[in-house]
Amino acid sequence: MSQSLRITTVTAFIDWNSQIHAARAAPGASPVALGYHTLRYVGRTIGRVLTGVDNTARFDVTLRLYHGWYRGFEATPRRKAMTEVFAAADFVSLSSQANVVIRSVLNFGDALSSATAARYFPRLGCHIPNTVRKDINNKDEIEEKMVDTAIASEFVDLAHREPDRWLMLVGEDDDLVPPTYVAEGIRGGRGGKVILVRSRNDTPFLKLDQLRYTPS
Repeated sequence: MSQSLRITTVTAFIDWNSQIHAARAAPGASPVALGYHTLRYVGRTIGRVLTGVDNTARFDVTLRLYHGWYRGFEATPRRKAMTEVFAAADFVSLSSQANVVIRSVLNFGDALSSATAARYFPRLGCHIPNTVRKDINNKDEIEEKMVDTAIASEFVDLAHREPDRWLMLVGEDDDLVPPTYVAEGIRGGRGGKVILVRSRNDTPFLKLDQLRYTPS
């Protein structure tokens, strides 16, 4: 098979809240409109980054979306909207790059890929509900819980389980840097590439060269 036909499998771990802010949807957008807008932004970002890294490869991308999808045992409006968004989205053109195909499978990050069935809530379709709740210090605010740790756990787990798969982490929080370091260390320069996609590069304390890629 020629190099131009080489297929590289990729899993993209998306910190959905950070991408909602980065995508800058119109103020007051409905959950469905917000979902469409953010998904298109994420698709374009992934396409541009992967093509920039290797424009000779064909990429087969699986998305995993991490967010506060449940308040207690109740699905949030954003979670309900994403089911509708994925059902209607045009995944063929989502990445805007001919060599990057994004699979039309909705994977919520609260359904952990390596957790046991004993921890799973079949009715909810997840292992970890109650990922959005009132801020303990300010009852008028809500906050996400267990989202960053879910990303970190699964990112490192997949680095071990599928050493040839490329791993992409899309998010702005510094808490997401350690798992990319560990995944990179697990690979040791062999196997699939580890990529951190974020616009921030405002700290002298982190060495992100050849790991960090910008969304633009």
